[in-house]
Amino acid sequence: MTRQRIVAAFVETLEDEAADDISMAAVAKRAKVAERTIYRHFKTRAELFAAAGEWIENNVFSYIPFTSPDELPDIFRKLCKRFDRHPHLARAIAMTRAGRRVRAGFRRHLIEQHRKAMAPLVLHLPAKEVRQAEALASYLNNVLAWNAMREDFGMSSTDVADAIEWALTTLLKDVRQRDAAAAARTGKAGKSSRKRATAAKEPA
Repeated sequence: MTRQRIVAAFVETLEDEAADDISMAAVAKRAKVAERTIYRHFKTRAELFAAAGEWIENNVFSYIPFTSPDELPDIFRKLCKRFDRHPHLARAIAMTRAGRRVRAGFRRHLIEQHRKAMAPLVLHLPAKEVRQAEALASYLNNVLAWNAMREDFGMSSTDVADAIEWALTTLLKDVRQRDAAAAARTGKAGKSSRKRATAAKEPA
């Protein structure tokens, strides 16, 4: 229970202060424990940051698993509503150095999810385009997009979700078209090679 209280206090401090660095003294005061108690439960700050990331993922924003990139627009729309309920925390994990460290673990997990979900759509694309497609899908479905569009363009979360749906739908349509074209080229190349091989075997 003490460990969970420390993690919750850390997240509350990040949300309230939105600072690039979080004082362990401030966390200890909020958790009502001695500062040395934090280090009994977390040997390093990195351990505490990772635990805070897991806590946020499980208890605040509740990131949603998916198997197809076509699910992403609806998932992002749901996340926007959750970001709206905790806008200071969402902004903190997007923009502060401490927040970026907190979300590093679950971002790696989500990037891997995006890679697996995109895999059936990019079977015939060159590696460079596969990487570009994975990166675009991953970073459109991101708290950074929510924060930037709200702050830079004054958009509501609904407007942000609409824009991201438009971008993702356009991206996925283009990826499918590119992959189909690449598959067709591969098929034609294969047929040409088989014809040449057959012709070479025929007697003169």
